[in-house]
Amino acid sequence: MSRGGCVVSVRESEQTKRGILFRVACVFIALASGLLSWWMSSDQANCAFPGFVVAPDIPASEPPFFRTNVINPGAPQPKSHSAALAELPGGELLAAWYAGKGEVEDDVAIYLSRRGPDGEWSPPGVIITREGVASQLGRNVISLGNPLLLSDESARVGLLFVSIAAGRWSGSSMNIAWSEDGGRTWGPVRKLTMNPLANLSALPRNPPAPLLGGGWAVPVYEEFLGKFPEILWLQPERDGWIDAVSRIYGGVSILQPALVPLDTRRAVALFRDYTSARRMSVAWSDDAGRTWSRPVPTDIPNVDSGVCAVRLSDGALLCAFNDFSPGKRENLRLAISRDEGRTWRRVATLQEEAGSEFSYPYMLARGGRVMMVYSARQKEIHFAEFNEAWVRQQEERAQ
Repeated sequence: MSRGGCVVSVRESEQTKRGILFRVACVFIALASGLLSWWMSSDQANCAFPGFVVAPDIPASEPPFFRTNVINPGAPQPKSHSAALAELPGGELLAAWYAGKGEVEDDVAIYLSRRGPDGEWSPPGVIITREGVASQLGRNVISLGNPLLLSDESARVGLLFVSIAAGRWSGSSMNIAWSEDGGRTWGPVRKLTMNPLANLSALPRNPPAPLLGGGWAVPVYEEFLGKFPEILWLQPERDGWIDAVSRIYGGVSILQPALVPLDTRRAVALFRDYTSARRMSVAWSDDAGRTWSRPVPTDIPNVDSGVCAVRLSDGALLCAFNDFSPGKRENLRLAISRDEGRTWRRVATLQEEAGSEFSYPYMLARGGRVMMVYSARQKEIHFAEFNEAWVRQQEERAQ
């Protein structure tokens, strides 16, 4: 009996283990199927697509000019990177970036500087820290990165950024904080829900496009189980804001979209390339960003680096990019397109230095002028401002 009882006990134990393993396997298969469906899906966000705000065409009447300066001269941090710009209603500019010992380091913080009417940038100040985000969200945070600024006709300013819980960029989550006084003080940090994979891997990078009726279409990208571009739709509602995500294109090869509205319904998106083709890709939308054409490569090189673009008042597109060089990002050039991104012509070199790096340009176009920030030598944040008359001058010289 004791032996028989022992056999029965062993069998029951084996059956229990098999049952547990079966249930675990079912859960894993269900999760994997759902994740694969999400990853491969081209379904669009359950939100309105109201159309883009496009600035009125303002003919340039001033002579050509180009000027540049350094926003954070003598910065004590070894690395300053991924800068963003925003213009406030009164004409002030805000610049935000992350800085620390390096990417995904525990001392990284988000910094902000302000340019007033006198044209001078204020000393940079810390606005978001790793410790503060971890405390507010009640979760582990090992680093921060990729700040992005949102501004409209009010004094309200939004700050998107990522917090990294583990690993590197694929372990990041997107967060948002709001300022009601033009970026001088900031409210609590809120984590956004971007995908079903533990809400990991979504990152912002390039300028948002304002929407009719309020809100923004924010170009973002995923880095886990592939690299692909998306749009985060932030739109106002009665009690706050709603956020939803739509896919531009699936796969593993393109990321960091730059979104440029052509009019209220049409837009073009430019992409960083992660393949051996080393060409910037472009896609188009005719329905306010609801659906997109399949991306196609252009004649502009891409050395696995960020690009940015703006629409000028005459309808031309201006793109900032890293051209081929012995090093990876030893130059920063401008190219212009007069056929909505299908073909491009180099018109100017902003920086070029062997052994250095000039990367992650971020541009805004306002009233016939273009403003840009970018990372120089991974140490400084440079600001450049020029007008469309200067762009036309460079285009004529390049012919």
